[in-house]
Amino acid sequence: MILATQGNALQNLTKAATSSSGGVNIPCGQLSEALVSELLPQYYSMVKAGKVYTLAAAGITPSSFVGGAAGTPIFGLYNPSNSNVDMVILQARLAIRTTGTAAVATDFNFWSVAQGGTSPTGTQTQPKNMYTQVLSGSVSYAMVGVVNTGALASTLLVPSVSVGLTAATAITDVGVFVDDVKGIIIVSPGSYIAFAQSVPTTGGSFDASLTWAEVPV
Repeated sequence: MILATQGNALQNLTKAATSSSGGVNIPCGQLSEALVSELLPQYYSMVKAGKVYTLAAAGITPSSFVGGAAGTPIFGLYNPSNSNVDMVILQARLAIRTTGTAAVATDFNFWSVAQGGTSPTGTQTQPKNMYTQVLSGSVSYAMVGVVNTGALASTLLVPSVSVGLTAATAITDVGVFVDDVKGIIIVSPGSYIAFAQSVPTTGGSFDASLTWAEVPV
């Protein structure tokens, strides 16, 4: 049996009634527009469905990466051309343990290229499923802190986070940055992206993660 849905205006927002047709009335706004539900956290449904994955790296001093072929970004992510899913970037996180001992300004950016049907062959890391906490299930070819062998030269997609140290002295320079991408970056089948630091630091130490959903196309 197919249940019909019908909107309730704002004055009936506190109570969802069952319609005479057997459907369920959905609470709506003054103009019968759909309202955003906050009964569950934002990504709960996708995580619960097992569609969300993450890569993470701890205590790293990243190499410089500005889009060259087969470079060494923090994260390299390839979506196979036959995957039948879009990899929708949800969030990037960067935790600064220290920016090091040299005066330097650096940024962390997303780079991309239409890789096509030829997969990179750098050392692969299995992403972790955010619901099961198991290192399996992702369609991606993912690399963490290794040479992305076979990856084509990429171009800057969007900047993410900028940090810097104004003096060449060892100081405590800590913080956590969250780039709430919210799906504006989509790695379509056959595409490759890298999340990387543009200018290396002297003795800098960072934690980083990249989280995405794998949505059937």
